[in-house]
Amino acid sequence: MSQSVEDPPIEEAGDKAEAEQPPQARQDKDDKPLSEEDALRALHRKGESEDEAERAEAARAAAIAASVMERLNADPFGMRIGTVALFNDAVSFGGGMNLGDGARRTGQPTARISERRLAHWTEGHLPLPRFDEALRILVERRLLILALPPGGRKATGVNLLVKAVREQAVRAQAVRDQAVREQAVRAQEAGQAVKGGGCHEVLDASALRDAQWRPPERNSGYLLVLDDATPGLTPHLIDERWIDDLTACLNEHASYLVLVTGPPRGALMEAERSGQVLTTLGGLDLVRLIERRVHDREPTPEESADLRLRLIEAGALELLREDTRPRTALHLATVIRERADLAAKVKELRDPTGRVHDWFSRHRTPEAMCFALAAATLEDATYLTVSDAAAQLYDLLTPAAEAPPDLRFRERIGSDHPWIDVSVGSGGPGDVAPRVRYLNPLVRQAVLGYAWTYLDGQRSAFLAWIRRLVAHPDIGVRARTSVAAGVIAWSDYDHALHRFLRPWARHGSVVVRQSAATALDVVGGHPDLAEAVWLLLEAWVAEGDTAEQRRQGLTAAAVLGGGLGAAQPRRAVKALRVLLDRDDWGTLLPVGHALSGLMERGRVAEVLAALVEWSQPRDASPMVTKALAAFVFVAAQPVAQPVAQPAARSAARSAAQPAGEASGQGHQSLPLLLAGAEEHRSQLIELWARALDRRPAQQPALETLREYVDVHADRDGAAYRGVRDIVLAVAARSGRHRERLHHHLDDWARAAGRRDHPAARLLAELGRSSYANGRT
Repeated sequence: MSQSVEDPPIEEAGDKAEAEQPPQARQDKDDKPLSEEDALRALHRKGESEDEAERAEAARAAAIAASVMERLNADPFGMRIGTVALFNDAVSFGGGMNLGDGARRTGQPTARISERRLAHWTEGHLPLPRFDEALRILVERRLLILALPPGGRKATGVNLLVKAVREQAVRAQAVRDQAVREQAVRAQEAGQAVKGGGCHEVLDASALRDAQWRPPERNSGYLLVLDDATPGLTPHLIDERWIDDLTACLNEHASYLVLVTGPPRGALMEAERSGQVLTTLGGLDLVRLIERRVHDREPTPEESADLRLRLIEAGALELLREDTRPRTALHLATVIRERADLAAKVKELRDPTGRVHDWFSRHRTPEAMCFALAAATLEDATYLTVSDAAAQLYDLLTPAAEAPPDLRFRERIGSDHPWIDVSVGSGGPGDVAPRVRYLNPLVRQAVLGYAWTYLDGQRSAFLAWIRRLVAHPDIGVRARTSVAAGVIAWSDYDHALHRFLRPWARHGSVVVRQSAATALDVVGGHPDLAEAVWLLLEAWVAEGDTAEQRRQGLTAAAVLGGGLGAAQPRRAVKALRVLLDRDDWGTLLPVGHALSGLMERGRVAEVLAALVEWSQPRDASPMVTKALAAFVFVAAQPVAQPVAQPAARSAARSAAQPAGEASGQGHQSLPLLLAGAEEHRSQLIELWARALDRRPAQQPALETLREYVDVHADRDGAAYRGVRDIVLAVAARSGRHRERLHHHLDDWARAAGRRDHPAARLLAELGRSSYANGRT
């Protein structure tokens, strides 16, 4: 099999790719078209071949992928956040809180915070539940470390400093005469800083490394926001000795310092025992914040109820669950006060594109980017699965080192990834491992789109990593990666088709081709790209001269049996007919699976109509034989749980069993076409009559009918009635139908040795029907 120069095969993607390939991801042993005999044998033997094991794996991966896609589709915006347009346009965004009013650009170590900025952060401030406790620690100890995830922590730090400095100023003036004291109180009430004090932002923390720091002004407050962009100090250097030394310096100069950083890591984790490190201040009630900002006072119960109802109707509560930053709540409050369109503002704020651009502009370290990309690619996978994948991507993005890198993703999630939730899953009994999810399902689209579109120098490594995950031993990893690949392709469909979609579709492994099919199904879910995918699939099913073209056709069949095909079933079955009508019998099984997939998605009528049309000539032509063989195949397929549910095919089949029969008693699920026999009676009778009357479909048709009788009709009254209607209707036709059915029912009844066996009962009803017809 030839390979694109820019797209090496899966096995060459990374040093460990070959070792990490699933055993099922093998190359086809024979690129030649299948014979009729081999194709029919593969179609009707269940779980006996290596090919069938591969296809079972692919089916499970497709079910998992469908559950991942369901989370996107369940969102009101679905796959329609405008990714294609947005990532080709310029996006502007605001940075963080620049308290220094431009001083950060001057190179000054500290900058005074202007009265205007102080007013902006203090007016209407809603304290967190533990605010008073934090203020007490700051006033008594002079140094307070807020080790918190992003979201209101800067505003809290500013308000703590303002209150501490003003309280100190008032206490100092208490020893003076009454007039001076009253002047100080009036200044405090007017929101003015008292002479001799003030609030500053520390821009360069180099002087704080050894904790021997002299604040530039006495009786003042200082705010230090410590993140990856702050020079001179890291959380790893903050230990108990550092805290004690700096506290002594601050006491000496009668000043205060609030240090704001992310959740504790390094030495800071041990320093929590000092009592000057707070890792939580309690949750901020964002709805109450909106109420305070809208009404400038405590609202009445009626006003609170009306506001909450308005927030619910606009989808604002869901936005606040996904984005817990106070600034978001304040945006909503401003819209409400200005009587603007709240629903439109919610939709704008839920589009994460700008926020993702902002995040990547501030987080350029490979460690942070790798975890964000792994979480977006493998969303809802367990934490260890995501962190291992992130470490593999880190290996590809950074030069090789002698020792393994000290990557501690879990410690940085709170500070680097506030939009990610890591909590115990709810996938059923035994699911106790923490899973990684974005709070807003649309964020993963924006993260993947940004990485693919803007990280130009890292795209090749990113693609090599994606290729490696496509061949991962874990089915869930492969499925989630396939969905991510489809999301990536939204950014530039033509480029993605050249780089990975077409090479995967030509691959020699069924599992890898299924990844391409899943990705294309996701691409086709985008309204602007659906027609392009349809034209591609219709071209692929018409080509079959080379081995690569034949594989592309098989990949197309998998897509046509998915969500894209179900959206336009008549167009899907038309394309499947083109594929089935090739000289190559190797398309028979993939078409059978595609037809089964369409039926599972509710397109039973369209599939049966197509099979009736394809077998209409009633001759021995290959197309008629293939159509009837495909009918017998889909007739044997059990009812499956809707493919969008997060369950593997085996679990789906189990869920479809009647009550009380899925508890391990060995019962098989009711076949889909038997369950819907009444609704599709005329089409089923026609197809059963043709299949039972024509070799080579006759033998597998009799085997399937016997399974209907022996297994399903024996335990389900509705199933018995469905089989009876089919048997009596087919027997009433001219030809040898009655004689054939009488012969086989008699054999099955004798083998069962029971007078109440469904075969014996059907034989009796067939006799009564024969007597009635003869008498008539």
